[in-house]
Amino acid sequence: MRNRVGNTHLAPVIRRPFCTHRLAVFLLLKRWTMAALAASRGVLVIMYLLAAACAVQGRGGGCFSRLFSFGDSVTDNGNWMRYARSPGAVARLPYGETFFRRPNGRFCDGRIIIDHIADALGIPFLTPYLAGNTSEDYAHGANFAVGGATALGHDYFRKKRLEARFTPYSLGWQMNWLKKVIDMLSTKQGGPGSSDQVMISSLFLVGEIGGNDYNQALFQGRSVDEVQTYVPDFVTGISAALVELIELGARTLVVPGNFPTGCNPGYLTRFQTNDTAQYDAMGCLKWANDLADLHNRALKAELAELRSRHPGVAVVYADYYAAAMDLIADPAKHGFGGEPLVSCCGGGGPYNANLTVHCGMKPATTCRDPYKAVSWDGFHFTDHAYKVIADGVLRGPYAAPPILKTKCKLRRS
Repeated sequence: MRNRVGNTHLAPVIRRPFCTHRLAVFLLLKRWTMAALAASRGVLVIMYLLAAACAVQGRGGGCFSRLFSFGDSVTDNGNWMRYARSPGAVARLPYGETFFRRPNGRFCDGRIIIDHIADALGIPFLTPYLAGNTSEDYAHGANFAVGGATALGHDYFRKKRLEARFTPYSLGWQMNWLKKVIDMLSTKQGGPGSSDQVMISSLFLVGEIGGNDYNQALFQGRSVDEVQTYVPDFVTGISAALVELIELGARTLVVPGNFPTGCNPGYLTRFQTNDTAQYDAMGCLKWANDLADLHNRALKAELAELRSRHPGVAVVYADYYAAAMDLIADPAKHGFGGEPLVSCCGGGGPYNANLTVHCGMKPATTCRDPYKAVSWDGFHFTDHAYKVIADGVLRGPYAAPPILKTKCKLRRS
């Protein structure tokens, strides 16, 4: 087990005042001790960089008043832990240890993609829907994602003679939660068109969602050929939620595709085979990545159709697949170690993703430095990996258009 105190990459739990404080210190130091700073040019450079970074953050913070997110455990920041009678390992350390220093419902060692996006936009970390009670709790938005959520409801899988093993809080259910929050915010804001204003001034992150729809079938032994026939249904389910959001007044939607699950240590463990032809040059399962790619291509085609039907709405595709593949193909480029297919926390085996001894269980071990790991627990990424993916969506090249470079200007026009 690693030392949880000595990690040099631990981040302080400091929220929005971060840049304000750094900039104030910079100005005071410049005024009071310019001579001393001049003698220490490195310190002066650091202070100027901090000020510049804060200026960028400030510009991002003016783009949207609120952030709303939907999805599964990739995006969940506490709903699963509040609804499940036995939430499992996510409610125990080492989950949450490298940033929050405590488990908080995120399936990660620290922050997840939605946290990094909120931070860049100058929005506080979102309240999980099930943790809020009043409009004040959702003043900056809400997170409706739930671990295990699917794009389609349980009835769909039962019709396919599949057990509905995951949470009932599918994307459709999460949409109903959103409507309740919008009603609360509109009542507080008051006046005609208040709900429209809430929707127009907000950014909506819809996904990643759909991965568990495929897991539901694949983990119950359905063939890849059969599961491929489900793709249009899952994409249609996502599209239905997007259309409903647009009809409610949303004007900025970011829709991520699915990750390359064939590079997921959990998948590599679950579907391990001696047939080397099933693996690509990086060691990922080709059939699983092909299925994710098929889903993403269908999703992008659907988003293009939505753009043509709603020219006044920005529908941004976030390419989580390409972002993750970049980490796996060249981990050193972003400061990761040399084993991107091995999870940091797990119960052993070639991918450290034992399916009976999960991260958080007593026999499981945690790597010494999660910052160097791409995968956290075999099915989810580390804080560092999520940060790199989020940056690619915010600034490019993994979103069209990138949220910070183009989207904010587009919304103001």
